[in-house]
Amino acid sequence: MTILLGLFFIFAKLSLFSFGGGYVMVPIAMGELEANHWATAAGLTDTVAIATMSPGPVGVNLAIGLGFKVAGIAGAVAAFLGMILPTTAVLILVAVCFFKVYQNPVVAAMFYGIRPVVTGIILYAAFSLAVKNGVILAEPNTMIHAGYNLSFNTFHLIEFKSVLIATAVFMLLAKTKVVPAAIIAACGVIGIIMF
Repeated sequence: MTILLGLFFIFAKLSLFSFGGGYVMVPIAMGELEANHWATAAGLTDTVAIATMSPGPVGVNLAIGLGFKVAGIAGAVAAFLGMILPTTAVLILVAVCFFKVYQNPVVAAMFYGIRPVVTGIILYAAFSLAVKNGVILAEPNTMIHAGYNLSFNTFHLIEFKSVLIATAVFMLLAKTKVVPAAIIAACGVIGIIMF
């Protein structure tokens, strides 16, 4: 029961304070779940991949996936409820007020200020996942030994195969309209071949 309440409150907090979508909550979720010894960085990365290619909002999919990983179906339900109940209440309150003030210059300026912060948080999530999964600046226990690693005086800098895949995916997403689920599936096959 303690784990279920813990999952509920972790995801309730994430849903209330993770502005900008599901990817923004990744570094906070990673910290919370690792602090409680409920998930590892590798497990979180796998769940993020599955949540991204599943239909529906990434944040909710991630909550369900991590909740299930930690405590089965009951954990998935607890994390799901933690994710949707607080934001639903806030959304109803904001909707009532927002349409009265959304054309106010102060409110518009506030939203312009929030946009770069959300971008920074998403970039931090990507960087944090890359470090914790051995792509860049890896610790010896997280280094991808099947890859091509560049190190300097026993300090790991980069793993080239993973960076090549990440760069190709970024370019595909930026230049085409390929569905992310197809890219994730293709990268799974490429990973089997390359690693």
